[in-house]
Amino acid sequence: MWSDKESPIDFLNFNETAESIKDLITEKELMPISIGVFGNWGAGKSTILELTKKSLAEDKKDYIQIHFDAWTFEGFDDAKAALLETIASELLKEAEGNKGLVDKAQNFAERVDKIRLLGLLAEGGAAASGFPLFGLGQKIMNYFDDDIETGDQNENKDEIDFGDVADIAKNVEKGVKKGKGLVRSKKVISPPTEIRKFRSSYASLLEGFNKPLIVYVDNLDRCSPINAISTLEAIRLFLFLPNTAFVIAADEDMIRLAVQHFHKGASVRHQKDYLDKLIQIPVHVPKPGVQEIRAYLMI
Repeated sequence: MWSDKESPIDFLNFNETAESIKDLITEKELMPISIGVFGNWGAGKSTILELTKKSLAEDKKDYIQIHFDAWTFEGFDDAKAALLETIASELLKEAEGNKGLVDKAQNFAERVDKIRLLGLLAEGGAAASGFPLFGLGQKIMNYFDDDIETGDQNENKDEIDFGDVADIAKNVEKGVKKGKGLVRSKKVISPPTEIRKFRSSYASLLEGFNKPLIVYVDNLDRCSPINAISTLEAIRLFLFLPNTAFVIAADEDMIRLAVQHFHKGASVRHQKDYLDKLIQIPVHVPKPGVQEIRAYLMI
């Protein structure tokens, strides 16, 4: 029995596939791009990702490579937030030593926090109902109010404990169901506006780095349907932004089933269209031939 772990060594002649993916994600004219590495469990998807990363690391050109294992965060964190925060933290590390880039990276990290907060409020129904947030309300409004024309917008900004917000969101959901004590918020938090600012901040940061960002998303098909789709929704925030490539390893059939589970009553056409719109170029793991299997067993 062999370990269910990706290999940095090409035992099954996957290098050709990895090189094809590398050629696609390093072609600047094709960026932004999303590539799906499809295959059954154990087919070698993770190994292909590893071989692609290794090949890029040996290249003379400079790339920012981020590996995200979706299954690692299963049951521990919001899947969408986990991917966004992983990217933000890695970009902060990459910016170290460059004051201008550090400032842009910190701004992007704040945008990620706001996107996460919007998600928590939406889940609890607070943004829609205006439910009182028991002391967090003013902090949240201040947190989103960063369009001040004068002064340092980050100075004296109230800190928000996202754990508290999550608890508040749950209580909000209960309150909405009971229909008691609801008040209308004076300030409307606009998700479209925050998403536009998020994308603008990210584009500015990548322009400052002046090198492509490659994000590898692995083990997506091992996640629950909700987390699988949430991760794909997070990826959608980055689509059509410059200098970015996503390489997503998954069992295609499992993801289509997740779409059906997440979007109740989704037709077969909807399941297919959803994935096709997120994945621009599908790459199927080649089935090893007799010679490859024999060579693998003899190693």
